[in-house]
Amino acid sequence: MVQFSETLRPFLPSGTEYYVAKFLIEHVVHFKVSKKRSTKLGDYRQPFEGEPHRISVNGDLNQYAFLVTTIHEMAHLTTFDKFGNRVKSHGKEWKAEFADLFQPIVERDILPSDVTMAVNNYLKNAKAASCSDERLYRVLRRYNKNKGILVEHLEMGAIFEIKGRAFQLGKKLRKRYECKDLANGKTYRVLGLAEIDKLREDE
Repeated sequence: MVQFSETLRPFLPSGTEYYVAKFLIEHVVHFKVSKKRSTKLGDYRQPFEGEPHRISVNGDLNQYAFLVTTIHEMAHLTTFDKFGNRVKSHGKEWKAEFADLFQPIVERDILPSDVTMAVNNYLKNAKAASCSDERLYRVLRRYNKNKGILVEHLEMGAIFEIKGRAFQLGKKLRKRYECKDLANGKTYRVLGLAEIDKLREDE
């Protein structure tokens, strides 16, 4: 237990590593710290053909985002254990599990107040990922060591790249922006909170 919690220490806020390690060991979880994945922050897989529960979390996340994502996936595990596949992935049952798993951490008062408040608000209408909740995403992002540039920070007409594709920023549509793909001329709606890979300042 102690050795496993020490392995988790670099990724989690101080004081939470033993709690997470204890859960993962007790529930016989194959836990993996993954490389950055643009499509997901974490993942839970059900036991299958002799394989145990599996949880993976992106290792590039800051410690608070890593904790929230890990508990998010832990809640999927306990929801599956109790209800199988009979309930929605992020329905009321999962929300209750997430809240129960996070409560011991909140009670210990070891997280920044803004993170605790954002998580509590997130639980009121939790979605598939922390990045789906604008308030929680913005709060967790404050603790990133390297803060990239978001689409919403760009000026109209700016040319930028995401995943190797070049776009030109158009008008704002609530939380998204109309962006023209320079390769095919098509217009796509891109989230203002999307982080760009490169800004072409010379164009």
